[in-house]
Amino acid sequence: SGQGSQYAGMARGLYGVEPVFRAALDECAELVSPAGVPLLELLFGGRGEELVQTRFAQVGIVAVQVGLVRLLESWGVRPGLVVGHSVGELSAAWAAGVFELRDVLGLAVARGSLMQEQPSGGAMAAVFADAGDVGSAVVGYPGLEVAAWNGPRSVTVSGPADVVDAFCVDSGLRCQRLVVSHAFHSEAMAGAVGPFAEAVSRVVVSAPRIGFASSVTGRWHDQESVADGGLWGGGIRRPVLFGEALGLVGAAGGGVFWEIGAHPVLTGLGRQVLPDPGLVWLSTLRRDRSDQVQVHSAVAEFYSRGLGEVDWVGVHAGKGHRTTTIPTYPFERRTYWVPNGRDESRIVATSRPASLREETRKPKIHLYPPAEGISVVKDRMQ
Repeated sequence: SGQGSQYAGMARGLYGVEPVFRAALDECAELVSPAGVPLLELLFGGRGEELVQTRFAQVGIVAVQVGLVRLLESWGVRPGLVVGHSVGELSAAWAAGVFELRDVLGLAVARGSLMQEQPSGGAMAAVFADAGDVGSAVVGYPGLEVAAWNGPRSVTVSGPADVVDAFCVDSGLRCQRLVVSHAFHSEAMAGAVGPFAEAVSRVVVSAPRIGFASSVTGRWHDQESVADGGLWGGGIRRPVLFGEALGLVGAAGGGVFWEIGAHPVLTGLGRQVLPDPGLVWLSTLRRDRSDQVQVHSAVAEFYSRGLGEVDWVGVHAGKGHRTTTIPTYPFERRTYWVPNGRDESRIVATSRPASLREETRKPKIHLYPPAEGISVVKDRMQ
């Protein structure tokens, strides 16, 4: 997932109890510290309010996603295909083996800083209408651009604040203003394109080891495209083609979709793009739910539905857990009758097996003291 999924304290629960996740985040914090990014303070300390700043939000998002991917991999859950939304494309590239960890974090720092340095004062809005209708309506508002084609009925627009406001009021389409500091994926971001392309050209890039769908081009990445700094830079300015990229993943046979991020913002869009009810959508974290409950529930569903294997040794590794066995002896299955004040001869029905009729002649177990005003209405208790 991309920007907008972040919040102060995201993944705090996992950091406290999952050694693999904690080690990954600590490594990320060490790598970005020389760039002046106090990662752990931003995520879990007293500087959480600064995560609204793009220069910190993007690197925080990527670091948490790195930790989630490593955690799932340690549990035996590994990606076969990846796709990312905006800055999430950096994390997807790392998961596909395109960038080394040091480089992807450096690029996240550079991208966020460059975008924050661009002219502010712009606005963005989510539009819940037919994508074709939105595209036609945008033409009538000079300066307004489509920032993301997310799904058949989900489009994001971006531009000067007054133009976005006018569109929301006059277009007749259902819109929701987004809380942003800049008009991302619009002309306002043009100044960041060249410097980011240059930053990408300075790092070592490898061919994707798994299928990697580009939300910049709407096509599959290959060895040439991932090394194209101009393409990565253009991703800051051009609209996000998330719907097209996810469609590629679905057509390639993707059947179980994990949203890697601090809160599920793409799952609903994904169901629009790929409405097949047989597909499975799992979220790693959710803002309003315990981290452990959320991720463990997702893994449990993944396993119990037979969607893949889980490395249970990896799940418990490093946590001091102890394995024990349940008793191997059979429980003594005996039935005890509780008299209810009626003649016992009426309790022993002739239709009952001889074994039960014999049991009623054995000493009875009584419940004391009897509760006043309460009578036993069942013939027997087992």
